[in-house]
Amino acid sequence: MNASRIAILQHAVRDQGLACAFLVPGPNLRYLTGLQLEAFERVILGIVPPVGDLAFVVPQLEADKVRARIGADPHSDAVFPYTDDAGPLDAVRKALRALTLDLGPRAMGAEFLHMRLLERHIIEQASGPVRPDRSIHFHDLGPIVARMRAVKDLDELAALKRAAQIVDTGIAAAASAIAPGVTEREVAAAAERAMLAAGADSIPFNAVLAGANSALPHGETGDYAMRDGDMVICDIGATYRGYNGDITRTFAVGKPTPQMAKVYTAVYDANRAACRAARPEVTGEQLDWIARDAITRAGFGEYFTHRTGHGLGLEIHEEPYIVQGAAEPLKPGMVFTIEPGIYIPGVGGVRIEDDLALTEDGCVVLTAFPRELA
Repeated sequence: MNASRIAILQHAVRDQGLACAFLVPGPNLRYLTGLQLEAFERVILGIVPPVGDLAFVVPQLEADKVRARIGADPHSDAVFPYTDDAGPLDAVRKALRALTLDLGPRAMGAEFLHMRLLERHIIEQASGPVRPDRSIHFHDLGPIVARMRAVKDLDELAALKRAAQIVDTGIAAAASAIAPGVTEREVAAAAERAMLAAGADSIPFNAVLAGANSALPHGETGDYAMRDGDMVICDIGATYRGYNGDITRTFAVGKPTPQMAKVYTAVYDANRAACRAARPEVTGEQLDWIARDAITRAGFGEYFTHRTGHGLGLEIHEEPYIVQGAAEPLKPGMVFTIEPGIYIPGVGGVRIEDDLALTEDGCVVLTAFPRELA
């Protein structure tokens, strides 16, 4: 477990007057404890008291794995397993008693983005009879942990750099596979094979969209066979040691139409302008405006339909967001994408996406595959 990260969370729990905080499987639990677990239909809870050691409620089949990861012996009060036939309720009650936690009427921290109604219901049952003086209230932990996770340490930056190198390999393979008559699915398969061979732990997404399909920012890769003049958007990701790389390049099959060549130039200029401007103390909304202004001046503002970028880390989309309203200054150690795009319905689209890591006085662009139209 990461003691320093847990200490920061516990300080926030105390500062906000919370009885405790509940973690569920997902990026926050992994970030704080190193535990990589899948709940499926079973309840898994990490219980964070204001002070002292954490407790974990887990299915019996996960108990030894959790004990080994957190360094607990089989008789400690850190892990409270339950069997499938018994269910988790009694284990949650035992964990709360061991931590001497009284859940009512004080609020509890919970992950609004990741916690299911299933976990909430078990917590409410375990807290005791509902009375007017013991009503259950939940406070969102999301903003607290998001701020912690937004600034990466050296190990995280190293993993993100390697993930970016892997997606560069995937884009190179995709570019080599593009040709008239080749399908979107075949190009995506070439990218996936290359990334797995380069060391990716998994491929969280892999979108290849050609012709009119490239006008759909989140379209689905299919069996469309590419034709001369098509634009092909390749948006691919790879996970390395839990951290994600995310890259988009757009290619032309043969010679692009004059309209799409102009579109490409506008997106290229927007990407380059925003990347050049990225540095600490600049805000996400300023970078968004720089990219958006370049595209608007080129005459395509109405076709840029999404934010300019998003943070990267244990999740593909996390803080900081490069969007209007993001007024907080960016900090060294933050990693995010710059990905302006233009999408003309029924015609085609262009997006160019890079991964950036902020340094003390500027930024490093982690993705290196060429951006010029090929």
